[in-house]
Amino acid sequence: MNIVEKILYSHSVEKIQHLEPGDIVRVKVDLAVLLDIAGLHHEFMRNPPKYIFDPEKVVVVFDHFVPAPTIDIADSHKKIRKLVNRWGVKNFYDYGVGGISHALLAEKGLILPGMIIANTDSHTIAMGAYNSLGRGLGMPELMQVLCSGETWYIVGNTIKVNLEGRLLPGTEAKDIFLKMAQDLGDTTNKNIEFHGTGIESLSIDERAVISTMCAELGAEFAVFPYDNVLEKYLDELGLSSKGKVDADVGAIYESEYNINLFELQPMVALPDYVSRNVKTVSEVRDVYIDQATIGSCANGRLHDLKIAAQILRGRKVSKDTRLIVTPATQEIYRKALSLGYIRDIVEAGGIVTNATCGSCFGGHMGLLGDGEVAITSTTRNFKGRMGSRNAKIYLASSATVAASAIEGKIVDPRKYLGGGIPAN
Repeated sequence: MNIVEKILYSHSVEKIQHLEPGDIVRVKVDLAVLLDIAGLHHEFMRNPPKYIFDPEKVVVVFDHFVPAPTIDIADSHKKIRKLVNRWGVKNFYDYGVGGISHALLAEKGLILPGMIIANTDSHTIAMGAYNSLGRGLGMPELMQVLCSGETWYIVGNTIKVNLEGRLLPGTEAKDIFLKMAQDLGDTTNKNIEFHGTGIESLSIDERAVISTMCAELGAEFAVFPYDNVLEKYLDELGLSSKGKVDADVGAIYESEYNINLFELQPMVALPDYVSRNVKTVSEVRDVYIDQATIGSCANGRLHDLKIAAQILRGRKVSKDTRLIVTPATQEIYRKALSLGYIRDIVEAGGIVTNATCGSCFGGHMGLLGDGEVAITSTTRNFKGRMGSRNAKIYLASSATVAASAIEGKIVDPRKYLGGGIPAN
């Protein structure tokens, strides 16, 4: 069996002899995550579970509407806080102590190899970076999970993606995903499993970028193997690796796809969708922008703020462009502050917000108006995602976004990173 199949098999409620694509498997979850956006689900707010399956295995995170942008949202936050107390949940992350759930759970040491995580957010697929499984569930299903500690999945076919080589300066993990998006296209109901020597050159945060973004191809799970990089990461957090999962020799995959990281260029997804809608930056340069956004669960990591600060240091954001930067967690914000990254971004003319999903999902903290154009390292670019349906959203790496903010148009970031790329 491959990694996805082995994790699902190990969590099966029923005793089974084997697992293969097409099977339906009922599993026990290791962690259930309730977000503040649950407050928008009226049935949940009217009739929440009286009891939950295990307060130690439930995490409540405020991340989408932080701070509350409306009175209705503030009222729903108040109700959820009361639920936290009633249920006896200890892992509750309110304003100022948390962040975006996918980054936060790992940061707090709540994600271990081999786990299954239930969360309503579609980017829960990010858990694959930690050799674990997660995917978004509907709110009614999460209510069932909160009561029973169980859910079910249809086992999908798995694509084996082999990464070879290493990234050159100016290319980022986001570019790996965007290359996949152009070549693989839609992978709905399928899994993606990463292999190859190129994985060794990718940090856990870089892997999280890739696995998170695989939701935009419709993938069920996107998982990385356990290796020395993950082992070191866990050791630094004082966590156990006993649940690590490797694919069996001879594991079956639907297909294989290879990427040579040395050959990658900075990439951009064009507006409205991602699958097979990607070009190199050089092919779309000189597209003028109104807003540049860096952040989200995918690209609000410390590395993103570091690369943005490196590019912006001693320079200014274009007078015709707004730059908004959102760290993924409060801890990342603190680290970026102590390292001077926040200062560099602010002195360049950018705005740094608190940790929130805000502008990424079009909730608050930087929406787009009619006819505006944005380049962003957030997760999605469909119509209306970040505000007006008449706005245009280009997706790119944080390096590309930062460089574009300086010039007020989409540009190749390598010219700011010693890549020898000629000016546009």
